Amino acid sequence: MCGIFGFAKTSNGQSDHQLDILKRTFTNLADESSTRGKDSTGFSIMNPLNRYTYKTLTDSSTLTRTDEWFNVIDKIDRDTSIVLGHTRFATTGAKVVTNAHPFNIGEVVGIHNGVIYNYNQVARKLGKAIPQVDSEVIFQSLNRKDKSKAFESINGDFAVAWAKENNTTLHLAREDGRPMVISYWKKAKVLFFASTEDIMSNAMLDAGLVLDIIKVPTDIIYSYDTSKFTKLVDYKEEKFKTISQETIDDYGYGFNYGYGGWYSKYNTNTCDTTYENDVEDGYCINCADYSYKNGYCAEHLPSDMCTKNMSPASKALYENKVDYCEVCFEDTVDDELEYDADIRKYVCIDCEWDIPNYDGKLLTEGDIDEEGNTNRVS
Repeated sequence: MCGIFGFAKTSNGQSDHQLDILKRTFTNLADESSTRGKDSTGFSIMNPLNRYTYKTLTDSSTLTRTDEWFNVIDKIDRDTSIVLGHTRFATTGAKVVTNAHPFNIGEVVGIHNGVIYNYNQVARKLGKAIPQVDSEVIFQSLNRKDKSKAFESINGDFAVAWAKENNTTLHLAREDGRPMVISYWKKAKVLFFASTEDIMSNAMLDAGLVLDIIKVPTDIIYSYDTSKFTKLVDYKEEKFKTISQETIDDYGYGFNYGYGGWYSKYNTNTCDTTYENDVEDGYCINCADYSYKNGYCAEHLPSDMCTKNMSPASKALYENKVDYCEVCFEDTVDDELEYDADIRKYVCIDCEWDIPNYDGKLLTEGDIDEEGNTNRVS
């Protein structure tokens, strides 16, 4: 998990005293957010004309007690419109400054808490090199697409904050797997956000603020135009959907385990989906090859799918389905197998939990020998 925090405010709308409280609250948010990640600290300070981004491998609880912090925090002034802060708990990518958040990609600057399971596939679809950090593909997608469309190819857990084009509108979005809360200080026209209610309440209490804290609803992009803040915070809503949400909606259930991107095999014993000579309509959610209209390529079609309208080539490939675990090589019925997109093998339920991929790195074929033993030290 990582910590995300920050604020959006009306430019030139605060007194000197309110500005001092704002800086203290932001410092407290950074300090409190160290509990969610100590591998790096970063933030972006924006006004309507400029952006300043700072990143360091120093954890935030240490950084906020140094002269360097106060030299940087002094850049927050009356002109400031948005500040994004992040504390990183590294899951993918080395612990180096370039992998710290925020990410500046094109017109977008943003921060992310969570895990994107299919980040390599998303990068390919965008025509980008596979990044070291999974979070980058979110902002690559937001830079390329309209914000409501940017999440359609994403499968993962996330809470995201970003600005695009202008530096006066803050965007917040999350899905159910990651927390985020907001709080509005109407006298100063400042909207705070943080990962959890505890972080927010502790940060405000120490700064002398007592404000209502609200959980950000899921599956909606909230856009806050700071130029329109009054005693009420101005915002617009826009719904979004991800791959995992569409899978659940279309097939009834679906779930992931850790970083492996595991999927249950869905029951589709109907002919509702036609293949029309295997017309390609997107990308396979397992391997990023072109998919059929159900979101799978021929190699990764679910085990009990109707074959009535498949092309001969797809049907032949489909009917030659695996009926044993490709890790332990034990025979099993196919509905007890799951496809692991990282090692490109069908794995039984027992082996699924034995693969030690919890060090934040995805397994590759080189991590498993021919006898199904893992070479990775967990």
